[in-house]
Amino acid sequence: MMKLLVKNSYLKFNSIFIGLLSLTLMFGAILTSCSKDPGKIGFNIQPEDSKLQVGYTDTTTIYGYTKLLDSIRSDKLSVSAFGSLRDPVFGSTTAGIYTQFILSINGHDFGADRHFDSLVLKLNYLGYYGDTTTTLTMHTYEMTQGISKDSIYYSNLQRTINPTDYSNLSFEPHPTDSVYLVYTKDTVAPMLWVNLSNQSTALGEKLLNASVGEMEDSQKFQEYFKGLFIQSQPVYEDGSIVYFGLTTANTVLSLYYGNSEHDSLRYDYLVTTTTATVNKYEHDYTTADPNFKSQVLGGDTTLGAQRFYAQGYGGVQSIIKIPNLINWSRLGNIAINEAKLVLPGVSDDKFFDAPNQMFLLEVGEDGIGVPLPDQNEGEHFFDGFYNKSRNSYEFRITRYVQSLISDSTKSNNGLFLFIYGGSVHPERFIFKGNEQESDSSQTIKLELLYTDL
Repeated sequence: MMKLLVKNSYLKFNSIFIGLLSLTLMFGAILTSCSKDPGKIGFNIQPEDSKLQVGYTDTTTIYGYTKLLDSIRSDKLSVSAFGSLRDPVFGSTTAGIYTQFILSINGHDFGADRHFDSLVLKLNYLGYYGDTTTTLTMHTYEMTQGISKDSIYYSNLQRTINPTDYSNLSFEPHPTDSVYLVYTKDTVAPMLWVNLSNQSTALGEKLLNASVGEMEDSQKFQEYFKGLFIQSQPVYEDGSIVYFGLTTANTVLSLYYGNSEHDSLRYDYLVTTTTATVNKYEHDYTTADPNFKSQVLGGDTTLGAQRFYAQGYGGVQSIIKIPNLINWSRLGNIAINEAKLVLPGVSDDKFFDAPNQMFLLEVGEDGIGVPLPDQNEGEHFFDGFYNKSRNSYEFRITRYVQSLISDSTKSNNGLFLFIYGGSVHPERFIFKGNEQESDSSQTIKLELLYTDL
């Protein structure tokens, strides 16, 4: 009897255990079924024609070509450029400076029996581009036609000048070398000293002979002395552009003189942020590469299929065309997830450094550049920065492309491509076109990631 009770208890325990195990397994199966990817719930019963289709393409028709940019605004800039470059592809570029001066002391009287000693222009270096071992030659002239701080000026500005060259100075720039001043025993930032009285003392004599009335204030003085034009002589190979900070404290025009009371006197004329300064840029394409000249000067835009160009200092700019974007609107409701414009450079181009950043504007109805909506996302999202490892530039133009697809009435005039800050950056770049025989994968292209809604 005892054995039977034990056996029945054992059976009863096993039945309970098995029941609990079954419930556990059933509950686990329910949990497993509930953990299914939410994105796939109902997928097997969703009609095929209602599923979102995500795609990628980089075969959209796109091409570029280059045209002349006759000038660029060049007044009130952060740096003043001087020098010359000789480029095997782009030809020659020279840079010069128009500048006014103001009085350091109003109503200054040079005294009785004044006599002239020297006139020295001191220019503070702020940087350079190119090969500074190349000799540059500086010519300095008195302006006979003035400029105004309230006016807007462009890089092709032409002002009349006195033909006397007061410097004719040949030198190798040293834009990174500090200068030790013997008379003050101070070491100052890199500077260039230009004696404007070695060739002729006429300008120095004119400044010294200014009357008290002409020295009453800067406005009257600028009527008496319009300012200086500082120009570079073109170089024959390589060359450099140096940047001067005309509004820095170390940049002055110093008149050294004496009078009946003192022998060693100095008066300084200044350039400040209230003074008019204009950079003048000149491009000579007669020695440029024949293909460059045919495209840019001859107007053969088909040559952009192989390569096209960008250049600072108001040289050239490119037009990017994406003519068939309207075809996307005919496919239905298309959402552009990302549109990336890829602009690779020619690998065998080795002339100095590439521009740090390029820029895009939409070509408006009147041919004027219009900001793209993608610029509002910030410059690092919009991009355009140089990628040295890939020798290329990229732009995200998603909103711009979407606007052309979504609105079939919107004009598609193309994009302006140019060097960012081209008023102060002389760099240039050669882009690959859309037909590169050697490597068809490394061409200008528009990468589109899209969703068919």
